[in-house]
Amino acid sequence: MTTHYFSPRRALLLAAILSALSLLAAAPATASEGDWMLSGSFARTAAPSFSSGFNPDDLDRAEIAFDNRTKELQLTLATFDTPSGGPVRVTLGTGRSDGSCALGAAEMTITSQAALVERTFPETVQEWLPPQERRTWSNTWPGTGWAFAGYDSWSRMYRWIRPGTWIQRTVYRTVLEADPLRLERLAVLMRLGVDGSLATTTTIDIGGRAAVWSFGAPQLDGLRATCAAITIPNRAAPYTIAPPQPEPAPIPAPTPPMTGDPAADDPDAIDLEEIEITATRRAGTIELRLTGGEAESIGIRVGRASRTVAFRGRLVLRRQPATVRSVLIRLHDGDAWSAWERVPVR
Repeated sequence: MTTHYFSPRRALLLAAILSALSLLAAAPATASEGDWMLSGSFARTAAPSFSSGFNPDDLDRAEIAFDNRTKELQLTLATFDTPSGGPVRVTLGTGRSDGSCALGAAEMTITSQAALVERTFPETVQEWLPPQERRTWSNTWPGTGWAFAGYDSWSRMYRWIRPGTWIQRTVYRTVLEADPLRLERLAVLMRLGVDGSLATTTTIDIGGRAAVWSFGAPQLDGLRATCAAITIPNRAAPYTIAPPQPEPAPIPAPTPPMTGDPAADDPDAIDLEEIEITATRRAGTIELRLTGGEAESIGIRVGRASRTVAFRGRLVLRRQPATVRSVLIRLHDGDAWSAWERVPVR
Protein backbone atom coordinates (compact mmCIF):
# COMPACT_ATOMS: atom_id res chain seq x y z
CA MET A 1 0.00 0.00 0.00
CA THR A 2 1.26 3.45 -0.97
CA THR A 3 0.64 6.36 1.37
CA HIS A 4 0.46 9.95 -0.05
CA TYR A 5 1.29 12.90 2.18
CA PHE A 6 0.04 16.47 1.43
CA SER A 7 1.65 19.50 2.95
CA PRO A 8 -0.63 22.22 4.37
CA ARG A 9 0.55 24.57 1.59
CA ARG A 10 -0.39 22.10 -1.16
CA ALA A 11 -3.76 21.50 0.51
CA LEU A 12 -4.52 25.24 0.56
CA LEU A 13 -3.49 25.58 -3.10
CA LEU A 14 -5.74 22.68 -4.13
CA ALA A 15 -8.68 24.16 -2.21
CA ALA A 16 -8.18 27.53 -3.93
CA ILE A 17 -8.11 25.88 -7.38
CA LEU A 18 -11.31 23.91 -6.68
CA SER A 19 -13.03 27.05 -5.37
CA ALA A 20 -12.09 29.02 -8.51
CA LEU A 21 -13.35 26.22 -10.78
CA SER A 22 -16.66 26.09 -8.91
CA LEU A 23 -17.09 29.85 -9.29
CA LEU A 24 -16.41 29.62 -13.02
CA ALA A 25 -18.96 26.82 -13.40
CA ALA A 26 -21.61 28.74 -11.45
CA ALA A 27 -21.02 32.12 -13.10
CA PRO A 28 -24.09 33.16 -15.10
CA ALA A 29 -23.81 34.10 -18.78
CA THR A 30 -23.43 37.82 -19.17
CA ALA A 31 -25.57 39.83 -21.56
CA SER A 32 -23.93 40.56 -24.90
CA GLU A 33 -23.63 44.02 -26.42
CA GLY A 34 -26.87 45.06 -28.08
CA ASP A 35 -29.17 43.10 -25.72
CA TRP A 36 -32.12 44.98 -24.27
CA MET A 37 -35.40 44.37 -22.45
CA LEU A 38 -38.63 46.33 -21.96
CA SER A 39 -41.17 45.42 -19.31
CA GLY A 40 -44.25 46.94 -17.78
CA SER A 41 -47.03 46.14 -15.31
CA PHE A 42 -50.36 47.87 -15.75
CA ALA A 43 -53.17 48.88 -13.42
CA ARG A 44 -56.69 47.80 -14.32
CA THR A 45 -59.57 50.23 -14.81
CA ALA A 46 -63.19 49.96 -15.95
CA ALA A 47 -63.59 53.58 -17.13
CA PRO A 48 -64.15 55.22 -19.45
CA SER A 49 -65.98 52.55 -21.46
CA PHE A 50 -69.32 51.99 -23.17
CA SER A 51 -69.39 48.51 -21.61
CA SER A 52 -69.86 47.80 -17.94
CA GLY A 53 -67.22 45.91 -16.01
CA PHE A 54 -63.63 45.16 -16.94
CA ASN A 55 -62.32 44.53 -20.43
CA PRO A 56 -61.24 40.84 -20.68
CA ASP A 57 -58.28 41.87 -22.85
CA ASP A 58 -56.81 44.21 -20.20
CA LEU A 59 -53.06 43.65 -19.88
CA ASP A 60 -51.56 42.64 -16.57
CA ARG A 61 -47.92 42.71 -17.70
CA ALA A 62 -45.77 42.74 -20.83
CA GLU A 63 -42.13 41.88 -21.46
CA ILE A 64 -40.11 42.28 -24.66
CA ALA A 65 -36.51 41.04 -24.72
CA PHE A 66 -33.92 40.95 -27.51
CA ASP A 67 -30.82 38.71 -27.58
CA ASN A 68 -28.41 40.26 -30.07
CA ARG A 69 -26.10 37.23 -29.98
CA THR A 70 -28.79 34.82 -31.22
CA LYS A 71 -30.78 37.54 -33.08
CA GLU A 72 -33.92 36.47 -31.23
CA LEU A 73 -36.80 38.61 -30.01
CA GLN A 74 -39.15 37.26 -27.34
CA LEU A 75 -42.56 38.72 -26.48
CA THR A 76 -44.55 37.82 -23.35
CA LEU A 77 -48.09 39.08 -22.68
CA ALA A 78 -50.31 38.29 -19.70
CA THR A 79 -53.90 39.41 -19.12
CA PHE A 80 -56.04 39.59 -16.01
CA ASP A 81 -58.78 37.40 -17.56
CA THR A 82 -59.12 35.03 -20.50
CA PRO A 83 -58.68 37.27 -23.58
CA SER A 84 -61.45 37.54 -26.17
CA GLY A 85 -59.18 36.49 -29.02
CA GLY A 86 -59.32 39.82 -30.86
CA PRO A 87 -56.23 41.24 -32.58
CA VAL A 88 -53.42 42.76 -30.49
CA ARG A 89 -50.76 45.09 -31.95
CA VAL A 90 -47.35 45.67 -30.34
CA THR A 91 -45.28 48.51 -31.85
CA LEU A 92 -41.65 49.15 -30.89
CA GLY A 93 -39.81 52.48 -31.06
CA THR A 94 -37.04 54.63 -29.66
CA GLY A 95 -37.32 57.56 -27.26
CA ARG A 96 -36.92 61.16 -28.34
CA SER A 97 -35.19 63.87 -26.34
CA ASP A 98 -38.55 65.39 -25.37
CA GLY A 99 -39.66 62.11 -23.74
CA SER A 100 -41.99 60.96 -26.56
CA CYS A 101 -41.60 57.69 -28.47
CA ALA A 102 -40.79 57.44 -32.19
CA LEU A 103 -42.73 54.27 -33.02
CA GLY A 104 -42.14 52.12 -36.07
CA ALA A 105 -38.88 50.21 -35.51
CA ALA A 106 -40.84 46.95 -35.59
CA GLU A 107 -44.45 45.82 -35.20
CA MET A 108 -46.07 42.55 -34.10
CA THR A 109 -49.71 41.69 -34.80
CA ILE A 110 -51.30 38.86 -32.81
CA THR A 111 -54.46 37.01 -33.84
CA SER A 112 -56.20 33.99 -32.31
CA GLN A 113 -57.85 30.94 -33.81
CA ALA A 114 -59.05 27.60 -32.55
CA ALA A 115 -56.45 24.84 -32.54
CA LEU A 116 -57.42 21.95 -34.83
CA VAL A 117 -57.49 18.34 -33.70
CA GLU A 118 -58.11 15.11 -35.65
CA ARG A 119 -61.07 12.96 -34.62
CA THR A 120 -61.80 9.48 -36.04
CA PHE A 121 -65.26 7.94 -35.64
CA PRO A 122 -67.16 4.92 -37.08
CA GLU A 123 -70.07 5.45 -39.44
CA THR A 124 -72.60 2.90 -40.84
CA VAL A 125 -73.38 3.33 -44.53
CA GLN A 126 -75.80 1.64 -46.98
CA GLU A 127 -74.07 0.14 -49.99
CA TRP A 128 -75.76 -1.32 -53.13
CA LEU A 129 -74.38 -4.59 -54.45
CA PRO A 130 -75.35 -4.95 -58.12
CA PRO A 131 -76.61 -8.30 -59.55
CA GLN A 132 -73.95 -10.95 -60.20
CA GLU A 133 -73.78 -13.78 -62.76
CA ARG A 134 -71.91 -17.04 -62.42
CA ARG A 135 -71.44 -19.99 -64.85
CA THR A 136 -70.59 -23.58 -64.01
CA TRP A 137 -69.93 -26.75 -66.05
CA SER A 138 -72.34 -28.72 -63.87
CA ASN A 139 -75.79 -27.98 -62.64
CA THR A 140 -74.66 -28.17 -58.99
CA TRP A 141 -76.15 -25.28 -56.88
CA PRO A 142 -73.29 -22.88 -56.10
CA GLY A 143 -74.58 -21.76 -52.71
CA THR A 144 -76.83 -19.37 -50.76
CA GLY A 145 -78.28 -16.46 -52.70
CA TRP A 146 -77.76 -17.94 -56.16
CA ALA A 147 -80.69 -18.80 -58.42
CA PHE A 148 -80.61 -20.99 -61.57
CA ALA A 149 -80.91 -18.89 -64.78
CA GLY A 150 -80.86 -21.64 -67.44
CA TYR A 151 -78.37 -23.42 -69.67
CA ASP A 152 -76.31 -21.49 -72.18
CA SER A 153 -75.98 -23.69 -75.25
CA TRP A 154 -73.38 -21.49 -76.86
CA SER A 155 -70.95 -21.79 -73.94
CA ARG A 156 -72.40 -25.15 -72.87
CA MET A 157 -72.48 -23.91 -69.24
CA TYR A 158 -75.12 -23.45 -66.60
CA ARG A 159 -75.99 -19.85 -65.62
CA TRP A 160 -76.62 -18.72 -62.05
CA ILE A 161 -77.82 -15.22 -60.96
CA ARG A 162 -77.48 -13.45 -57.56
CA PRO A 163 -79.97 -10.49 -57.34
CA GLY A 164 -78.74 -7.01 -56.38
CA THR A 165 -79.21 -5.97 -52.76
CA TRP A 166 -78.48 -3.23 -50.19
CA ILE A 167 -75.98 -4.03 -47.44
CA GLN A 168 -74.80 -2.12 -44.36
CA ARG A 169 -71.09 -1.46 -43.93
CA THR A 170 -69.05 0.29 -41.19
CA VAL A 171 -66.47 2.85 -42.33
CA TYR A 172 -64.12 5.05 -40.29
CA ARG A 173 -63.92 8.76 -41.04
CA THR A 174 -61.28 11.29 -39.85
CA VAL A 175 -62.18 14.98 -39.57
CA LEU A 176 -60.40 18.16 -38.39
CA GLU A 177 -62.35 20.13 -35.84
CA ALA A 178 -61.79 22.86 -33.22
CA ASP A 179 -60.08 21.64 -30.10
CA PRO A 180 -62.32 22.56 -27.13
CA LEU A 181 -59.29 22.63 -24.82
CA ARG A 182 -56.66 24.59 -26.79
CA LEU A 183 -56.24 27.88 -28.66
CA GLU A 184 -53.65 28.96 -31.22
CA ARG A 185 -52.30 32.53 -31.10
CA LEU A 186 -50.44 33.58 -34.24
CA ALA A 187 -47.96 36.48 -34.09
CA VAL A 188 -46.55 38.14 -37.22
CA LEU A 189 -43.53 40.49 -36.97
CA MET A 190 -42.50 43.14 -39.48
CA ARG A 191 -39.35 45.27 -39.17
CA LEU A 192 -38.85 48.71 -40.65
CA GLY A 193 -36.68 48.52 -43.76
CA VAL A 194 -36.89 44.71 -44.10
CA ASP A 195 -39.23 43.09 -46.64
CA GLY A 196 -41.44 40.18 -45.65
CA SER A 197 -42.40 39.07 -42.15
CA LEU A 198 -41.73 36.48 -39.47
CA ALA A 199 -44.54 34.34 -38.07
CA THR A 200 -44.70 32.15 -35.00
CA THR A 201 -47.59 30.35 -33.32
CA THR A 202 -47.99 29.43 -29.68
CA THR A 203 -50.68 27.08 -28.38
CA ILE A 204 -52.25 27.78 -25.00
CA ASP A 205 -54.98 26.12 -23.00
CA ILE A 206 -58.48 27.55 -23.26
CA GLY A 207 -58.69 29.95 -20.33
CA GLY A 208 -54.94 30.57 -20.30
CA ARG A 209 -53.90 34.15 -19.51
CA ALA A 210 -50.24 34.24 -20.61
CA ALA A 211 -48.50 33.52 -23.91
CA VAL A 212 -44.92 33.71 -25.18
CA TRP A 213 -43.74 34.17 -28.78
CA SER A 214 -40.16 34.00 -30.11
CA PHE A 215 -38.84 35.37 -33.40
CA GLY A 216 -35.37 34.60 -34.71
CA ALA A 217 -33.67 35.66 -37.96
CA PRO A 218 -30.35 37.23 -39.04
CA GLN A 219 -32.34 40.24 -40.34
CA LEU A 220 -33.11 41.20 -36.72
CA ASP A 221 -29.44 42.10 -36.17
CA GLY A 222 -29.10 45.46 -34.46
CA LEU A 223 -32.79 45.81 -33.62
CA ARG A 224 -33.14 48.47 -30.95
CA ALA A 225 -36.13 49.69 -28.94
CA THR A 226 -36.48 51.78 -25.80
CA CYS A 227 -40.27 52.14 -25.75
CA ALA A 228 -43.39 50.33 -26.94
CA ALA A 229 -47.13 50.80 -27.48
CA ILE A 230 -49.56 47.87 -27.11
CA THR A 231 -53.08 48.19 -28.55
CA ILE A 232 -55.75 45.69 -27.43
CA PRO A 233 -59.40 45.20 -28.45
CA ASN A 234 -62.06 47.45 -26.91
CA ARG A 235 -59.57 50.01 -25.59
CA ALA A 236 -58.93 53.28 -27.42
CA ALA A 237 -55.60 54.28 -25.86
CA PRO A 238 -52.65 51.88 -26.11
CA TYR A 239 -50.64 50.66 -23.17
CA THR A 240 -47.24 52.32 -23.24
CA ILE A 241 -43.83 51.29 -21.99
CA ALA A 242 -42.09 54.66 -21.84
CA PRO A 243 -38.40 55.27 -22.49
CA PRO A 244 -36.24 55.97 -19.43
CA GLN A 245 -36.52 59.58 -18.39
CA PRO A 246 -33.38 61.67 -17.88
CA GLU A 247 -32.48 62.64 -14.37
CA PRO A 248 -34.19 65.92 -13.46
CA ALA A 249 -31.94 68.93 -13.30
CA PRO A 250 -31.10 69.95 -9.75
CA ILE A 251 -33.16 72.79 -8.37
CA PRO A 252 -30.96 75.82 -7.82
CA ALA A 253 -30.36 76.56 -4.17
CA PRO A 254 -32.16 79.67 -2.97
CA THR A 255 -30.02 82.72 -2.52
CA PRO A 256 -29.61 83.58 1.15
CA PRO A 257 -31.19 86.89 2.05
CA MET A 258 -28.84 89.84 1.94
CA THR A 259 -28.41 91.93 5.01
CA GLY A 260 -27.54 95.08 3.19
CA ASP A 261 -25.61 96.10 0.17
CA PRO A 262 -24.86 93.09 -2.12
CA ALA A 263 -21.27 94.17 -2.43
CA ALA A 264 -20.96 94.14 1.36
CA ASP A 265 -22.35 90.56 1.58
CA ASP A 266 -20.30 89.20 -1.32
CA PRO A 267 -17.51 91.28 -2.84
CA ASP A 268 -17.57 89.07 -6.00
CA ALA A 269 -21.35 89.21 -6.54
CA ILE A 270 -22.71 90.61 -9.80
CA ASP A 271 -25.11 93.51 -9.48
CA LEU A 272 -28.08 92.50 -11.66
CA GLU A 273 -29.76 95.83 -11.09
CA GLU A 274 -27.51 97.21 -13.82
CA ILE A 275 -28.85 94.69 -16.41
CA GLU A 276 -32.53 94.68 -17.33
CA ILE A 277 -33.84 91.29 -18.56
CA THR A 278 -37.17 90.80 -20.37
CA ALA A 279 -38.75 87.66 -21.88
CA THR A 280 -41.38 87.99 -24.63
CA ARG A 281 -43.29 85.14 -26.34
CA ARG A 282 -43.78 85.18 -30.08
CA ALA A 283 -45.70 82.11 -31.32
CA GLY A 284 -43.50 79.10 -30.42
CA THR A 285 -40.41 81.13 -29.47
CA ILE A 286 -39.32 83.15 -26.43
CA GLU A 287 -37.15 86.20 -27.02
CA LEU A 288 -34.80 87.34 -24.23
CA ARG A 289 -33.37 90.88 -24.17
CA LEU A 290 -30.59 91.99 -21.79
CA THR A 291 -29.86 95.72 -21.65
CA GLY A 292 -27.96 98.14 -19.43
CA GLY A 293 -24.86 96.13 -18.57
CA GLU A 294 -22.24 93.55 -19.54
CA ALA A 295 -21.27 90.03 -18.38
CA GLU A 296 -19.16 87.15 -19.72
CA SER A 297 -21.66 84.25 -19.80
CA ILE A 298 -25.38 83.69 -19.47
CA GLY A 299 -26.90 80.63 -17.76
CA ILE A 300 -30.43 79.74 -18.98
CA ARG A 301 -32.81 77.13 -17.54
CA VAL A 302 -36.24 76.29 -18.99
CA GLY A 303 -38.01 73.35 -17.34
CA ARG A 304 -35.45 70.55 -17.14
CA ALA A 305 -33.24 71.93 -19.91
CA SER A 306 -30.33 74.21 -19.15
CA ARG A 307 -27.56 75.80 -21.21
CA THR A 308 -24.70 78.27 -20.86
CA VAL A 309 -23.90 80.67 -23.70
CA ALA A 310 -21.71 83.72 -24.24
CA PHE A 311 -23.24 87.00 -23.20
CA ARG A 312 -25.26 88.84 -25.81
CA GLY A 313 -28.06 91.36 -25.77
CA ARG A 314 -30.66 89.18 -27.52
CA LEU A 315 -31.41 85.44 -27.32
CA VAL A 316 -34.19 83.43 -29.01
CA LEU A 317 -35.41 80.14 -27.47
CA ARG A 318 -37.17 78.11 -30.18
CA ARG A 319 -39.90 75.45 -29.91
CA GLN A 320 -41.03 76.39 -26.42
CA PRO A 321 -44.46 75.01 -25.37
CA ALA A 322 -47.19 77.36 -24.21
CA THR A 323 -46.88 75.96 -20.68
CA VAL A 324 -43.53 77.76 -20.18
CA ARG A 325 -44.40 80.86 -18.16
CA SER A 326 -40.95 81.87 -16.86
CA VAL A 327 -37.21 81.48 -17.55
CA LEU A 328 -34.39 81.23 -14.98
CA ILE A 329 -31.40 83.44 -15.77
CA ARG A 330 -28.02 83.93 -14.11
CA LEU A 331 -24.89 85.81 -15.20
CA HIS A 332 -21.16 85.19 -14.86
CA ASP A 333 -18.69 88.09 -14.74
CA GLY A 334 -15.59 85.91 -15.22
CA ASP A 335 -15.09 85.21 -11.51
CA ALA A 336 -18.45 84.13 -10.07
CA TRP A 337 -22.09 83.42 -10.92
CA SER A 338 -24.97 85.53 -9.80
CA ALA A 339 -28.00 83.97 -8.11
CA TRP A 340 -30.75 82.60 -10.38
CA GLU A 341 -33.39 85.18 -11.32
CA ARG A 342 -36.84 84.08 -12.49
CA VAL A 343 -37.94 86.22 -15.46
CA PRO A 344 -41.68 85.99 -16.33
CA VAL A 345 -42.63 85.46 -19.97
CA ARG A 346 -44.96 88.14 -21.27
